[in-house]
Amino acid sequence: MYEKMIEQAEKEYPQMVEWRRHFHQYPELSFHEEETPKKIASFLRDLGVEDVKEAFGGRGVVAKIYGEQPGKTIALRADFDALPIQDTKDVEYKSKIPGVSHACGHDAHTSILLHTAKILHQNREHLEGTIVLIHQFAEEQT
Repeated sequence: MYEKMIEQAEKEYPQMVEWRRHFHQYPELSFHEEETPKKIASFLRDLGVEDVKEAFGGRGVVAKIYGEQPGKTIALRADFDALPIQDTKDVEYKSKIPGVSHACGHDAHTSILLHTAKILHQNREHLEGTIVLIHQFAEEQT
């Protein structure tokens, strides 16, 4: 199963890069996250994850992947808020929001957790227990 999941992760890598670039282009500051949690929830639902909740006043996202075998519950967390820093890179996926950027890697954290969710959801028949996915807002301010 491990080798299969690695192969899936490698195959799906371009999608993870696409997600990361999207989040990088549209950063949102702490406590101003509106579109990012909607996008995360939409991506998770599109992947087939059934238990997806937009939490904390719609700013955060909590989802659960249920393994088909009994077992423990574990949580995986990523943050998605941005910083008030100008993105000075000269790349096509540069921040489109003046004075705001993902200078701390939260766009990557979010994309990696979505990628992980996809692989785990596709292999849930082999999973034991429940995996809780926590997408945290306002990490830079809390």
